[in-house]
Amino acid sequence: MLKRIHAAIAAVALGGAVLVALPATAGAATAAGPSDLTVSPSPVVVGSGAGTTATFTYKASEEGAARLVDRDGRTVTLDPGPAGSGTYAARYGFTFRDEPGVWKLQVRAAGRTATTEFQVHWTTDLDFDAAPDVVDRGDRIRLTGALAYRDGHGLQAYDGQRVYLAFKPVGGSYSRVGSVTTDRRGRFSVDRTADRTGWWRAEFEGASDAEPATSDSDRVDVRAQAGRTRITGFDASPEPVDAGKTLHLRGRLEISGFAGWSGYPSRQVKILFKPAGGYNWQHVTSDWTDSYGRFSADVKARTSGWWRAEFEGASEAGYSASATDYVAVRVPRPTPPPPAPKAHTRVVQFNAAPEPVGYHRYLTFRGELQAWDHRWEGYGHQKVTVWFKKAGGSWHYVKTLWTNSTGRFWGKTTASASGYWKVVFAGNGEADRSTSRIDWVRVKR
Repeated sequence: MLKRIHAAIAAVALGGAVLVALPATAGAATAAGPSDLTVSPSPVVVGSGAGTTATFTYKASEEGAARLVDRDGRTVTLDPGPAGSGTYAARYGFTFRDEPGVWKLQVRAAGRTATTEFQVHWTTDLDFDAAPDVVDRGDRIRLTGALAYRDGHGLQAYDGQRVYLAFKPVGGSYSRVGSVTTDRRGRFSVDRTADRTGWWRAEFEGASDAEPATSDSDRVDVRAQAGRTRITGFDASPEPVDAGKTLHLRGRLEISGFAGWSGYPSRQVKILFKPAGGYNWQHVTSDWTDSYGRFSADVKARTSGWWRAEFEGASEAGYSASATDYVAVRVPRPTPPPPAPKAHTRVVQFNAAPEPVGYHRYLTFRGELQAWDHRWEGYGHQKVTVWFKKAGGSWHYVKTLWTNSTGRFWGKTTASASGYWKVVFAGNGEADRSTSRIDWVRVKR
């Protein structure tokens, strides 16, 4: 998630000229080479737009030369100076334009080279919730949350990361009880059986490019299990039934006691329906049980699907639900559901640079593909195509790029003629086609 592809890394992102190799220094035969390479702070944590300045020190018999190398092999030169007692020091300010991850400090002095590794981290944020807050022993609780990292554009979803779930019982201490992996939106969700009261939280150990994070704790109180209930004899009839006709729903609510199972009177039972091809149960009607625990309801048959009865429980009795009963509803002309509308997309921040560009020099492209999902969000892991047109000519395909997990894309090609550039997303089964703005670039010979 955090690894980014930059269009103009050399001078902008690394803040200085790029080195091809560290220069040799005089006096290598007798002088002492570099040693005691240190980085402070370590790791270097970039948590805001102001960035973080790191200090690099080493010992040597001469100043020599020093540079930094990021995880993609891009370099930035340092300007070391004396710091007393054969020690030299240099400083560099890291910002969100610098790649997070594993970096190297390389020093060459007295004909020798020494290297040490250090990490550049971005900060993370971990939200967490355990629900419900009060639950019967043996019931399920749902643990949900979201992991994000902070870059120059704010908080971004951190996908594909392992998040640990930790629990602390009353009077005890936290211990990990499992883990889950974040989805493409940085979210996670898992169900657990409630067996004792205590606090839940989520823990992220961090990565080579991100800081660790621990969520706030959320307490769940577990009550002694209530009496068991069950719904027996549930039936929806007739089967099949014509659309618009009456469907009869019957059943019996029972509770377990000292003498075994018996009818549970004066309790509300809900009747639920899930249409064929649907995913969610819908509340249709309710009825109160009689002195024998029996309930009944009549409804109009409208579409085929599953029926069930549900008792939500009480202070002295637990939740229960009946078996499901499928009823086919005959209709003269079934109407297929309309296809789901496709999400709108757009290509933003498209730029072809530099402008102008030298003949047969590299021309780089960058931008972001976004999709509308109640708000504009980066549309990751999608193909976009680069197109070119000379003045007075027609568009022709140049190459294909892939967006990263946050919807951003980057690429380059050699420039051979002045003209117009654009990026096109062809669309897919869930999202519409979109085209970037057109960018004119002049090629100098």
